[in-house]
Amino acid sequence: MGRADRPGPALRAGLAAALLTLAALLLLCACGGNHTNSETEAPSGTAPPSEPTEPEATEAGTPEDTDKATEPPTEEPTETPTEAPTEAPTEPEEMTMEPKTTLSVIADGRTDYTVRLGEGVSDGNAADLAWLWQVMDEKYGTHPAEGEGDGKTVSFLFEGNTRDYALTVDEASGNITVTAGCAATMKKAIQYFATQFCGYSDGDLRIDVDGDYRYVYEEEIIDNSSLLSYEGGEKTVLAPSDEDGVLMTPAWLDTAVMVEVRLDTASIGGSFQESYDLIDFYAATGVNVIWLTPIYQRGAGGNGYGNIGLHTVEPALTGTDNMEEGWAVVKEFVDYAHSKGVYILLDIVSWGTMKSAPLLEEHPDWFSGEAWGNAAFNWRNTDFKEWYISQAVTNILATGADGYRCDCEPFTAGYEVFAEIRKRLNDQGVYPVIMSEEGGWRKNAFDCEQDGVLDYSKMTRGQLYQNPVNFFVDGYLKMVTNTQRGRGLGAADLQSKRYAGAQRYYTNCITNHDYQRRDVCGNRLKIGYAAIYAPYIPLWYMGDEFGAEATHVVLYDRAVDFGLIDSDPEKGIFYEDVKQMLAIRRTYTDIFQYWPLCHRDTNICEVTVDGLDSLENYARFAGDHMILVVANNQEDASGVCTVHIPFADGFAQDYANYRVTDLLTGRVITVGRADTVDGFSAVVPYQYCGVFLVEGIPAQ
Repeated sequence: MGRADRPGPALRAGLAAALLTLAALLLLCACGGNHTNSETEAPSGTAPPSEPTEPEATEAGTPEDTDKATEPPTEEPTETPTEAPTEAPTEPEEMTMEPKTTLSVIADGRTDYTVRLGEGVSDGNAADLAWLWQVMDEKYGTHPAEGEGDGKTVSFLFEGNTRDYALTVDEASGNITVTAGCAATMKKAIQYFATQFCGYSDGDLRIDVDGDYRYVYEEEIIDNSSLLSYEGGEKTVLAPSDEDGVLMTPAWLDTAVMVEVRLDTASIGGSFQESYDLIDFYAATGVNVIWLTPIYQRGAGGNGYGNIGLHTVEPALTGTDNMEEGWAVVKEFVDYAHSKGVYILLDIVSWGTMKSAPLLEEHPDWFSGEAWGNAAFNWRNTDFKEWYISQAVTNILATGADGYRCDCEPFTAGYEVFAEIRKRLNDQGVYPVIMSEEGGWRKNAFDCEQDGVLDYSKMTRGQLYQNPVNFFVDGYLKMVTNTQRGRGLGAADLQSKRYAGAQRYYTNCITNHDYQRRDVCGNRLKIGYAAIYAPYIPLWYMGDEFGAEATHVVLYDRAVDFGLIDSDPEKGIFYEDVKQMLAIRRTYTDIFQYWPLCHRDTNICEVTVDGLDSLENYARFAGDHMILVVANNQEDASGVCTVHIPFADGFAQDYANYRVTDLLTGRVITVGRADTVDGFSAVVPYQYCGVFLVEGIPAQ
């Protein structure tokens, strides 16, 4: 019941541009190999190996028989011309990385560098620097020590705009300077130093001299709105939602990333007329489905989930007491959302109304008993059931909304009611998505449930909401093993049967309005590893995308201050990182929008990572490429690791060469044969994911 780093500096002009250039890299990069001296760009290509050729032959024989070939042939040749000798096909050349000018910072376990810390850095980033030294010690056996020597220095200084950071290299002196506007951005700069230089530099630590390692916030703000498109309404395409083909679901659900929004507690929302900016915000984020909490007139003591009937709309949200005009305001809001590529799900309440509802006096036979301290609907009354179904259909037709999230379903009104709502809308050419709150058999009524991932063998939904956990990050479920077995997916009574995980769509709801504390709170694993990159429909309550925090309060009643993105650098950085995750999800649609009829058959396999194994690292794959997601959930671990590529599990065929790219920066790590690129090095900070694209490169 509803109660009430983006670590990449300016190696590209924004993430979208970096991702789009990967196709061009296929043409430009004909070299790669051991990543000891990693490069920021793919080198220019070399000429493809020549095709194997055979000696030219004439009708009379091979080149060795040319003398005989000039004689007139006899009717009965006494010798049979020999066949042309064949050569073994030429093995395609291995691509190698083109060397670049670098500075040696640590070589053979020794360094000539000292560290210089600007004012405030020792206090503000002591833990971050300690982690960087831990990474260097583990990889190279030493690190530059703090000192005042006359030699080469690595300096860490606070300067510039709050959100910006940079790493500059002076080739003449050999000095390296890391600058950032505040402690939060200095942390990102230090993480960049570790992941991009220590991460891909084995044996010795070398830094490219000619790289451009700057992050300018105002220039690199990500806007994912261009990656969204509206394919509902007349454009709706249906696809089977289960192996039996009982339920046909709008195919746009393949693209869904959902956020639950309560307009009147969102600081950039309020009424419908004041909430257009909220649509813009989520479109830029990369979210394309907004589940609106109940918009019905609340009445005395109501909060939305408590209301006076689904035929009404709250005047405080529409600005008018006239219901017809109010529903027109809702339609204008929905139309605007569609123009931005965003779908709208209305929340529908089926348990009853407030005791003050006029319906109770007008139709007392429509009610029976109490629910949640108020008047409960009488679902045995056929007149009421018909009214409810008709009104639910009318609301969708009047607003153009894309479907319903159904409070307390499927165990209040039941499957039959929502199957009939779906049928009547379908008969008029309207195809809604209908999501139940609780898990069930779905039948021909529900496309998915709100809590698609919930291990009922460990806790009930109520227990989860009181003390939230993240099932994949907090150790209750394993991402690959349990996804492939269906464990912890769907309805409680299906999880121990062969039907577990056997339907098409499952959400991973990482928070919703009933949660009594926030759970993401800036942890990139909980929103990225567990949801955005995972084979589930991500779903969270507004604010989690920028790391909002709240404890001991039902989130539904809590105001959400979106202004923290601008006023709190740490939250602004987290928000950019989430947008980057969503850009990756929306760029590689063949990987992240793959939904088999049986979810257990999803495109996921395990990735072996030496040094980081507290969570199941995984790959998502399609055709000639895969994306590896490497997670660090070990607080005391340096994050230094070796990543093994699951070629046999993720590629449909063998390729002559492969390219590995860090998708968070667009940096090509290594190129070469399978045995060369396998076991590449990486550094992944605590509570972060490394995200790596592996592409097969066909022989030229």
